[in-house]
Amino acid sequence: MKKTIFILGIFAFQFASAQLYTSGGALNQTTTPASGNVGIGIQNPHSNLEVANPNGGKITISTGGASAFSASPIYPALEFTGFQNSPKARITATEETGNTYGSKFSISVNDGNNATSLVERFSILRNGNIGIGNSVPTEKLDVSGNILVGGASSTEGINALAIRYEDGSLSNWGSLRSSAASYMSFGVKADPNVAYGWLSSNGTLNFSKVAMTMGDEGIKFFSSTPQTIALNSPVTMNEIMKISVNGNALLQGKLEAKELKVTLTPTADFVFEENYDLPKLEEIEKHIKDKKHLPEIASAKVMEQEGVNVGEFQIKLLQKIEELTLYVIEQNKQLKNQHEKIQKLQTENADLKSAVLEIKELKEQILNIKSTVTH
Repeated sequence: MKKTIFILGIFAFQFASAQLYTSGGALNQTTTPASGNVGIGIQNPHSNLEVANPNGGKITISTGGASAFSASPIYPALEFTGFQNSPKARITATEETGNTYGSKFSISVNDGNNATSLVERFSILRNGNIGIGNSVPTEKLDVSGNILVGGASSTEGINALAIRYEDGSLSNWGSLRSSAASYMSFGVKADPNVAYGWLSSNGTLNFSKVAMTMGDEGIKFFSSTPQTIALNSPVTMNEIMKISVNGNALLQGKLEAKELKVTLTPTADFVFEENYDLPKLEEIEKHIKDKKHLPEIASAKVMEQEGVNVGEFQIKLLQKIEELTLYVIEQNKQLKNQHEKIQKLQTENADLKSAVLEIKELKEQILNIKSTVTH
């Protein structure tokens, strides 16, 4: 009897220590009873609980067949606890409301407000939409918050967000990349030793290549003529636009806009000041004969070499227009004065004509009188 009790005590101790190994429905001691590990289907479990099957093991957490088709569904859960057994994280799976078979998978974590404050942080809906920080995602990936990507810093290696081509390559123009060669760009530089060498498209379509870089010099835009080039081969790109860090912009081509506003001070209204020294027309005539351009206006040769500052050029043109206005006003005064003099002369001339006629009539009368007296 004592021997039997002793054997039962040993078995109870082993069972209480959870040193179990199941095989064919039997409960046996594991090969490592001192480890405290529990094995189901394996004699030497490597963790607190290991479930093994040579054909692939499976653990099922269920509701025992109960339906979760309701506004407040029941669901199976896998929970992780921590200090004082308070829940730290919970993995749940349940039917979506209104659908018996379609499921929703969720991961909730404790947000630190209290011991039981679990907040859903990750969700997968039955339609394949995935939500991060959003329990009801509306797209394949719906993130509520900022996204940080890349395996290194922005100037080390290659960090990319890419739109997949048919071959699945990241080396295409449907990507936003950051690397030591390209800084931040759409597309990526193929060879740092090739001037403006960029990766081409997938080599199947005849597209014009366009790229943008952001670096110490500012923002640059590059382009090349339409061509079909094999994937990952360099393409020579031409700089078509540059915005420097100081705000200056360079454009290789035409600019078309609905409206263009240039702000520049001072204006040319100083021409209308009383003390403004209006150039003499004789001086301007001499300058034009010698220089072949207006005073204070760059020559055509200089404009071709250095370009034209639109704001300053517009002010200079306004200055010349205002000067021309003053010349016109002065000429108008002279014309008005001359017109008055001409009218006066015309009046005097009419008076003289009238006097001459009177003198002529008197002369004729005197001659008639003289002739009569003589006869």
